[in-house]
Amino acid sequence: MINLMKSLSRFSGYLAAVALLCFGPNLFGQSANITMTDPGNNVMNGVYVGPYNATVNGTSAQIICDDFADDTYTNESWTATVTTVSNLNGTKWGNNTALYNEAGYFATQMMGLESNPTGNAQTIGYLSYVIWAIFDAKDVKSWLTAQGQSGINTWNAIQGYLASAGKYAGFTPPSNFFIFTPNLNNPITCNGGPCPTAPPQEFIGFLNMPEGGSAFLYLLLAGLACGSAVMLRSKSAGARQSV
Repeated sequence: MINLMKSLSRFSGYLAAVALLCFGPNLFGQSANITMTDPGNNVMNGVYVGPYNATVNGTSAQIICDDFADDTYTNESWTATVTTVSNLNGTKWGNNTALYNEAGYFATQMMGLESNPTGNAQTIGYLSYVIWAIFDAKDVKSWLTAQGQSGINTWNAIQGYLASAGKYAGFTPPSNFFIFTPNLNNPITCNGGPCPTAPPQEFIGFLNMPEGGSAFLYLLLAGLACGSAVMLRSKSAGARQSV
């Protein structure tokens, strides 16, 4: 029995190592391959507001833009550097933990509304503008005020959110909260060709991982999946995402 347990322990360790080698870079590595597949259908003041549908290393995910200055296009593909709020080196907005914590709080609120995106479309739109304004209030205000009364109403509506944002400077985003910053050293393509503008935007998002007792099962299945080289990809759509 002791020998059997030792064998199982060595086998479990082997599977865990294989899984981490195969899937660790996909989920926790320093880079990720991202393709914008669908911006959704929630448009507010001339801009698609998040969350957007994308693939991250071939896996479908929803991501949220924190960068109002740049543009991203449907079927645009690029490599992103993946960081967390505990390590912000190389991010779009620098080593500003407080601002990323604030964005993480409002992104968490946004994703909580996704069970009923139609009924919460306006609030989701406001939260998108709040996240943009946390980092770039000048450009957000300039855009909205240029949209006429509708944009002015949106700017006024998000002031309460922005006034409270400082309270969340110490907010700790969930452990699955990641920041995806474009790596400009790698190719950026749209439908396999050049994009109208570059670079794409920086995004934030949540990638779920099993916790507690399910972790070993995940590693076991991941190891088997790696051995069989099974991959799933989502289909692409054709609409522009940003301003």
